[in-house]
Amino acid sequence: MKTSVETLDPVKVKLTVEVEPKRVKQAFDRAARELAKQVNVPGFRPGKAPRRLIEQRFGEGVIAQQALEDSLTDLYLEAVRAEELVPVGQPEVDVETFTEAEGATFTATVEIRPELDLPDHTGIAVSFPTWDVDDSKIDEQLEQMRERFAEVEVVERAAKKGDLVTIDLAVAIDGEELESARVEDALYEVGSAGVTPKLDEELVGASAEDELSYEDTLPDEYPEHGGETATFTVTVKDVREKQLPDLDDDFATTASEFDSIQDLRRDLRTALLKRSIQQAQHDLRGTILEAYLAKVDVTLPPTMIEADAEQRMHQLRHQAERFGADVEQLLELEGTTREEFETNARQQAEGTVKAQLVLDELATSLEVPIDPADIDAEIVRHAQTNGMPPQEVARIIQQQGSLPALLGDIMRRKAIDAIVAGAEVDGGPSDEALEEVGLTRVDGVITETPPEIVEVPTEDADTDATGATDEVETPDADAADTDDDQT
Repeated sequence: MKTSVETLDPVKVKLTVEVEPKRVKQAFDRAARELAKQVNVPGFRPGKAPRRLIEQRFGEGVIAQQALEDSLTDLYLEAVRAEELVPVGQPEVDVETFTEAEGATFTATVEIRPELDLPDHTGIAVSFPTWDVDDSKIDEQLEQMRERFAEVEVVERAAKKGDLVTIDLAVAIDGEELESARVEDALYEVGSAGVTPKLDEELVGASAEDELSYEDTLPDEYPEHGGETATFTVTVKDVREKQLPDLDDDFATTASEFDSIQDLRRDLRTALLKRSIQQAQHDLRGTILEAYLAKVDVTLPPTMIEADAEQRMHQLRHQAERFGADVEQLLELEGTTREEFETNARQQAEGTVKAQLVLDELATSLEVPIDPADIDAEIVRHAQTNGMPPQEVARIIQQQGSLPALLGDIMRRKAIDAIVAGAEVDGGPSDEALEEVGLTRVDGVITETPPEIVEVPTEDADTDATGATDEVETPDADAADTDDDQT
């Protein structure tokens, strides 16, 4: 076999392949033997009839077509390996010759991964984002806890913001009541904007047994009547005041495992600080990665962009099906259009593909190692994302044959780790501060304690995912998204 490559552009080549007649004749003979299995020729066992009889039965053209179909893919892949190409899509094949006498000549035009000249991944200068937690954040958490443990009592006064009122609500359009909108004995918090803002305005100052009537516009997302003007009729049955508990040791004992309010505040501070540091680390990783990607000029293969954008559209269709809606209805609820979604999906795809190409190349150049603990950690991460047991995620990965994609995710993540570790970061929490909240710094990367080991089942293991395959977020090219959780 002889091969040659013509570069058409940075991500497309034309591969020319010439195959000697001997190999093509072997392909014809194999095709004839396969066709012989499909017919009964008197005097011959199935599949043993001579080729000349098969040619008489089917014709030489059928045998030639069968030989071409059976051998072309193998010949193409062999030529790709010989030229050390990395295709990213299906080739456009043009067969010029395929005969026993002359051999075969064909061309395959295909998109390939671009060759990258990566800059130094170290030395990117950034500042660690704000991560400390002040007392106001703790106070906010405590107020939310007080709200959860609040008691309510009926009061003989007009309602004000923050009160709870028991109401009956009816909605009519052009004098016809909407049965789907009627509610009775509903407990509603004044000021929550749970229906329309005007309801809160009407309820402020209202007392028990008041009946209110006013016109307002239904929310755009309201089924069938969104955006229409309606008449609201509200009957106030009672007004209730929330009694918030005092922030003392008794409250700490009731609302938590701690015996004092000081201990509860310290625990809240630790939890908030941990989340704040993790979010700051996530933002830092994104900033560093964006800075590095900005230094790389790369031509993106259109096939990879289209595949990624189509995957996003597929996920949208799947989401719409889960909600019992079509794509247009779901997009309308989200305040966008199909055209806007497709434009954004393509822009996101371009960013994802560029990050994937750059990180793959960097991981290769750094010879990033992968050990079992890395696989365990990635499985646990996907399990946490999907709210599933790690063992179930491992079975699904085995069932879908997506372990290679999982390994790709790990390599890209570790390539980002290398960029982050090599950055010049100003500020950030000390090792002592990290230790206090259960975090640690490994090679410049802030991380949790390593997760428990999870074994990927063998082929003999039970791979029945009981329908969970449609729900689990298995690894794919999106692992390179810069908005992925990289902490």
